[in-house]
Parts: sequence; structure tokens; C-alpha cells
Amino acid sequence: MEIVVKAGSIKSKQKFGSCQLHLEWMSPADAKGDGQSRGNSGVSLMDKYEVQILDSYNDLSPTYADGQAGALYGRSKPAFNACRKPGEWQTYDILFTRPIFDDKGKVIRRAKFVVLHNGIFIQDK
Repeated sequence: MEIVVKAGSIKSKQKFGSCQLHLEWMSPADAKGDGQSRGNSGVSLMDKYEVQILDSYNDLSPTYADGQAGALYGRSKPAFNACRKPGEWQTYDILFTRPIFDDKGKVIRRAKFVVLHNGIFIQDK
């Protein structure tokens, strides 16, 4: 599957909260551009949180820490750069526990993320 430029996101029809998600992805073998222009995408959870997908291989085209592959976008950088070369298949195993709110919208329990990138533990937030 590939997103068509300016056509929007690929989303499931069903909504989920807490989940365990296995995802396989590949950044373009002929990656062009710098930083956020190199195969930029993400896994959106609850339309609020995002695990970043990006070509961060060997940090050849550096980007900001919480925008690289495996980052909780805008929140937390990954503990390690586990990216394979562009054009090689990569995996994410994401264990997500949804936040819980009281009847006034106050957070009772924060969201929890555990992320493995290519089998390497990179997030526990």
C-alpha cells in the first residue's frame, strides 16, 4: 500500500483504543531530499499520537530528535536508531495503552507506549 500524494491518510474503518500493532514498512530505496523529506509518514493512534516513519538510516540526513524514525512525534526521541537501509523492510511492534479521562476530561491515566523497531526496544513512555 502506498499513499497517493495529497490524497490523505490510510486509516482503518474501525476505531481502536489500547492495542498491540505489528507493522512492516519500507522507505523509498531512492530516497531523495533531507531530514523530514525522506519517506516521511507515521502510525497514528487515536488521531492524537504518532509513531514516526522516516528514513533515519545511519543518520545520513539528520532531522530533529523527536521527528526521526521510531520517535513519538513531537514528544519523545527513540532510545536507539534502529533503521535499516532505504529500500529494506522494517518492522514496528507497538504496544499502546490508551489514556483514561474522568467525566470532566481530566487525565486519570496517561497513554503508554512500548515500541520495538526491527526487534530493538526503542520506546517505553
